[in-house]
Amino acid sequence: MTSTLTWQDGGVIGRGYHHGDLPAALVAAAVEAARRGGETAVGLNRLATEVGVSASAAYRHFPGGLDDLLVAVGDVARQELADRMNLRMSHVTRSRNPRTLAARRFRASGEAYLEYVCEEPGLFQVACRHDLDRSDADPYGLLEACIDDLVAVGALPPSRRADAAPAAWAAVHGLAVLLTEGPLRRLDEAQRRRVVARTLTMVGAGL
Repeated sequence: MTSTLTWQDGGVIGRGYHHGDLPAALVAAAVEAARRGGETAVGLNRLATEVGVSASAAYRHFPGGLDDLLVAVGDVARQELADRMNLRMSHVTRSRNPRTLAARRFRASGEAYLEYVCEEPGLFQVACRHDLDRSDADPYGLLEACIDDLVAVGALPPSRRADAAPAAWAAVHGLAVLLTEGPLRRLDEAQRRRVVARTLTMVGAGL
């Protein structure tokens, strides 16, 4: 990245910077802004200035304006969340009992979800509010796969498979919102851990 007076797409701002990939630069800046302050911290005009281009150059790549940029930020957050879920499930201790293994992986998916949300409340907020199914990342699909595994090993009766995923998702997602934007955000770390553990136990038992 080298200093220049003009950007290749025609955005002219006194002393800016030459970007090989302006959309990626804007999304990266928006992701960091969302990490710091959630949705309200993301502004297309402000971020264009931050990366050193004109607003018109930024809008050329995000014709829908701020909404398009926020969807892109949400895609990044959903990918990070899916990666976290996959990583946590990959660390599940193996068991000779397939039912135990499936149950552990199911719980790990919920633990990873809540862990990510508590670490990245700003990105989580954007991901929840701006989702147009443009991302290949699919945290919900990972949950569906966990529940299918529970059915496959006999831990969950097929008759209870219908709506199991949305019910489990609603419970864990609801707790995530309460922990980051609701009254449960006031819990201390020990209390938060107990509530997370109890909720996940109840979700598993409820299925």
